Amino acid sequence: MNAQPFTKNGGNMEALPMATSDDQLLKNAIAGDGEALVDLLARHGPYVRRSLHGSIAERWQSMISLDDVMQEAYTDVFISIGGFVPRGEESFSAWLMALAKRNLIDAVRALEAEKRGGDCRRLAPRNRDDSFTALYERVCVTSSTPSRRAAGAEAQASLKQAVEGLPPVYRRVVEMYDLSEMPIQEVAAELRRSVGAVFMLRARAHRSLAECLQEIA
Repeated sequence: MNAQPFTKNGGNMEALPMATSDDQLLKNAIAGDGEALVDLLARHGPYVRRSLHGSIAERWQSMISLDDVMQEAYTDVFISIGGFVPRGEESFSAWLMALAKRNLIDAVRALEAEKRGGDCRRLAPRNRDDSFTALYERVCVTSSTPSRRAAGAEAQASLKQAVEGLPPVYRRVVEMYDLSEMPIQEVAAELRRSVGAVFMLRARAHRSLAECLQEIA
């Protein structure tokens, strides 16, 4: 399924008439029907967005908005819907809410780290292998992968394979920010997203890499 921006009015989705049941829309969406998924998000997105109202601290509102949070949650849903397993009547809405909340938490943590100077990337330019080593160590610290040692040739090969397998939008963030070490503002401008939204995508990409490395290990 092609994951690309599809929201109306930024992160707002207009509710649609209930002509088709949620269950049927969800079945169709899981089977690959993009229009059914858009309809499903149009029904549940406004509720999730309202529930998150007031959750962004004033200090971050210039760098991230609820539209950012919802747009990236919709992107996550588009990428992952094929593997979603319904577990009750409200499971889709609960999943969307969980994705949105997690993305917001990821963005705030990253913005706080950036403000503290907590980004561990070196200021001096590194070669590609050094950048892969740093990425490997960072990803493995957040996973249960047994090895937290510096990445050797075999580990780097596994990581490169994992990066290539990322959804395109995740891969671009990793390649630009983690591997090419572009400033976050430049990455945001290139992707036409806010800084907070880029950090959301990066966190999701790192989780995907960690999961992939666990499977390979």
